Amino acid sequence: MEINCDNKKRVFLAVDSLTQWDGRIYQRFPLPEKVKIYGLEPGPAGSWDSGLTTIWGTVLKENNIFRMWYWGQPETPSYDVAPDLPFVCYAESEDGIHWTKPALGITGKNRYPGNNLLTLPGCCMGVVRALPQTNAKYLMALIRYNVPLVPDVTDVAENIIDKPGGTYIYASDDGLRWRMVTKVFTHGDWACLYADRETNRYLLYNKVGAMHGLVSRRAAIVVQSEDGIHWEGYKGVRKWHECFVPDDYDDLVAKQLGGLISEYYGVGIYRCGEILISVEDMFVVWPPLRQSFSQNPNGLCYFRLGFSYDGIIWRHPQGRPIWLSLGNPGDFDAGFMVPSSTFVEHNDELLFYYGGSRYDHGWSINPDFSYNRDVPLVDHRNTATIMMAKIKKDRFASLASTYKGYFDVDAGDTRPGNFLYINAACRNSDSSIRVAIAEKQGPYHGAVRKSESLPGFSFDDCVPINTDSVRAQVRFKNARISDIPAKTALTLRFELNKAEIFGYEWDNE
Repeated sequence: MEINCDNKKRVFLAVDSLTQWDGRIYQRFPLPEKVKIYGLEPGPAGSWDSGLTTIWGTVLKENNIFRMWYWGQPETPSYDVAPDLPFVCYAESEDGIHWTKPALGITGKNRYPGNNLLTLPGCCMGVVRALPQTNAKYLMALIRYNVPLVPDVTDVAENIIDKPGGTYIYASDDGLRWRMVTKVFTHGDWACLYADRETNRYLLYNKVGAMHGLVSRRAAIVVQSEDGIHWEGYKGVRKWHECFVPDDYDDLVAKQLGGLISEYYGVGIYRCGEILISVEDMFVVWPPLRQSFSQNPNGLCYFRLGFSYDGIIWRHPQGRPIWLSLGNPGDFDAGFMVPSSTFVEHNDELLFYYGGSRYDHGWSINPDFSYNRDVPLVDHRNTATIMMAKIKKDRFASLASTYKGYFDVDAGDTRPGNFLYINAACRNSDSSIRVAIAEKQGPYHGAVRKSESLPGFSFDDCVPINTDSVRAQVRFKNARISDIPAKTALTLRFELNKAEIFGYEWDNE
């Protein structure tokens, strides 16, 4: 499958485009802001979501309405049931903060009057707006567990199949009524579906079991599809594309955080210019470690960022810094977090929804994942809810200078647009950024510049930028960027004075 992304937009989570820099430039990783949201808390005793609400699913913004597909679960009725008994729920919001659970009237009207349930028999692992070649408006990845259907809710005819466990693709024209398209495979209990419009393909990341050392681990593979029906990259066990697999460095981070090893517990995906960005849920596992090919139950977690040029091979910024940490004891995200499938673009911000658990993973189960009978059933109520973190648009990482610094970027072998914008922060009265444009020595990757700048496009010719903006236009005093011949191989030069730049974007307007 051909991958062809242009370089009109770059963010400095990846720094492969740099060709020269001085010693005063460093890479900085700002942290997101947690924002309290309302209306998605677990419901009252006896309701369909009285045990917990969480989100392995998705939030989409359409026609100024936020639409969410998420996991709701009743309180645990006995110690003899499976720990994971999800319902797929639907909610809406006008601002992304205050949510309503609409009475859909689709299913469960007798068992749970006034509910917001869908008939889907499992856990939503991502909803996407379908690509043009798909015969539907939406696709969903759904993981079915080998648990009984729930009377009056999921026990509809189309859900009754033999050996239902596995990852499925469903389709819908309204996001509420879904039909099964295909079963992809049977591996693991988390996944992430992403529609990459830049490359016109679907990407499906799915949990598998892996070994690193003599310890079994949660890891992930990836498959891809152009139509959501036929998937490439999977021929069977270990005949697949492994993409998220923990290693020794991850284990060192786990030990620094008081654990033993690391595992992958989920991922969200977002396209930002020429790269895909991952929000990776890293499970910091506590003892005991199971001495069999099975899952380790106990531990905490954190989120970090990764990036990829093709969606298959993934890398991390140096040091693999933590992006989102757990809350304080007593907070709803004190014990564990799980990620939604992608970011939501809203004005000049990116919103990331996640599920927060009050207690650490494994708090109420035995090593074999049966319920611990020493934990009262009443304590299984109101254990998790949906939360949100936000950043300014595309501010995943920056190149910064505390004093004065500069760096050069290989901008490609042609001029990608007539106008240039930067995502930058100059927060003080004496902060500024200037840009220069030079010609590269040749049309090859990593070529340095021929000279200090093209005529009219030096640092002194640039109108200084001294604002905090996700889209600040680069202007020159006596020249226009559109006057540079379109087939010129360019170097962009950035001079930072007590400032930081998160990325840049070319445009024709």
